[in-house]
Amino acid sequence: MRKMLKKLALMLVSVLVALAAAELLVRLAGAAPKVYVIQKGRFRLSHNAKIGYEPVPLTYNGRELGFYDYLGASNSQGYRDREHSVAKPPGVYRIVVLGDSVAAGLHVEKNEDIFPPMLEQLLNQRGLHAEVINLAVSGYNTQQEVETLAERGLQYHPDLVLVAYTMSSREHLDGDILKTLLEAERRQTGVSRARADSWLVSSALYRFLRFRVMAAAARPPADPQHYLDLVSADTVAPYFGVLRELSRQHHFQVLIAVFPRFVRTFRDYGFGAQHQFVHDLARQNGFALIDLLVPFSDCRHAAAQPISFDNFHPALYGHRCAAQAIAGAVLGLPPRAPQP
Repeated sequence: MRKMLKKLALMLVSVLVALAAAELLVRLAGAAPKVYVIQKGRFRLSHNAKIGYEPVPLTYNGRELGFYDYLGASNSQGYRDREHSVAKPPGVYRIVVLGDSVAAGLHVEKNEDIFPPMLEQLLNQRGLHAEVINLAVSGYNTQQEVETLAERGLQYHPDLVLVAYTMSSREHLDGDILKTLLEAERRQTGVSRARADSWLVSSALYRFLRFRVMAAAARPPADPQHYLDLVSADTVAPYFGVLRELSRQHHFQVLIAVFPRFVRTFRDYGFGAQHQFVHDLARQNGFALIDLLVPFSDCRHAAAQPISFDNFHPALYGHRCAAQAIAGAVLGLPPRAPQP
């Protein structure tokens, strides 16, 4: 037995030495393709094709906001939020926010003036020890939001997942973020980190074998349209179903907050069918829902301040109005069922 173990140990050492020598040789020869991180502004390609792109941890104080969205720092995960520990503090009611540029506060200068941090403040003032974690990303649709929850949000063990549903949720309107990143990837001659095994790609020997020797794996990236098609369909209904299953498995409640289109006057509002669509879908999946059409109408009549920047994005006053209405909806949720 000792002889056999010695032989096995010797074989293992020999293999490791051979691999190390081969790694060094490939590096010295420069035979392995380079690895590129495809990034523009605050966004980079995601390894998950159903997400498409994801935020980059970044501090930006330049003049041009295209592909940057806001000035200042993101958190270490790339989101417009403060840092949050993965471990949930005792007695804290955790809310994970999913959404697009509305929940990410496009056009709002300060992070504390968008509705997720305002919601946290209001809930704490009203006696609920709450922590709100904002995972919203500009341009995301429902598929991208729920996939982000599965990859990054569930680790926080949320008590409530709040979906900021907008009138563009059934489309893919991201200002060409994904298209721009995919076209940049196609122009590269090396390997996109988004398409390679994250821990193996650091090895030059692995890259040489996979992307130089193995002809099948050495093919260039697929047509960008292939990846655009993966996120461009109407994903609301199927991914509400995915969200329902995740809520059952991980024991959190779901609240859908419906943000209306900001028209000149809500008396002539023409998007009622879209509101009815999400109302019916939320009911079918057992989700709570707060429609912000009436609260925004009331807030508009209550003050002369502008409620929005454009047809989609609330101004500071609009975010405050949304936070107040959503806080009331959160506090009015039925008690959670006991966990098994």
